[in-house]
Amino acid sequence: MGHRLDNKNFRINNEEKALLLRICNADQAALEHLYNNYYPRLFRFIGRITWQDDLIDEIINDVMFTVWEKANTYNHQCQLSTWIFGIAFNKARQAVRNSNHANEDSLEEIDADNVVFASPDAGLKQLEMTDWLDSALQKLSPEQRAVIELTYFQGLHYSEIAVLMDCPENTVKTRMHYARKILATHISADEYAPL
Repeated sequence: MGHRLDNKNFRINNEEKALLLRICNADQAALEHLYNNYYPRLFRFIGRITWQDDLIDEIINDVMFTVWEKANTYNHQCQLSTWIFGIAFNKARQAVRNSNHANEDSLEEIDADNVVFASPDAGLKQLEMTDWLDSALQKLSPEQRAVIELTYFQGLHYSEIAVLMDCPENTVKTRMHYARKILATHISADEYAPL
């Protein structure tokens, strides 16, 4: 459909390369496989931007529908994951703008029924850490949370984040700088700073 998947700038693994080619040829099973591969990462990423767990699955579905419709427009200038997370960032940012109740709901990331801890104390400490981290991240703007998430949890470089967020690399660095300052203030002001 217009793109050669053997382009030298194409930086995705062979499995994703094959899935993208199949998606370009309207293979729904390939899209489902890609969806399953990306769902956990997208869930966390979108959750950290929106803090509205009732929107996450809807946004993920919108992201994957866009991948389905625009797979043949992927330009091979960045990793496939960067392209997908770029779509997710734009969809999540738009959802936050459209929402009348932004940041009211807390994201429940840990399902206590499905998590096994070494001891009850370990489980309690993990829940306290998650609550504390959620509280700290809620002090940031969606753009700052996205930079933190993409850098520390998705392992992207500032240059990749700049492409994804459609902004200069220096803007990404500035967002990271201010996010760190806000988080440092939260850590020093909070009575409970986890060890």
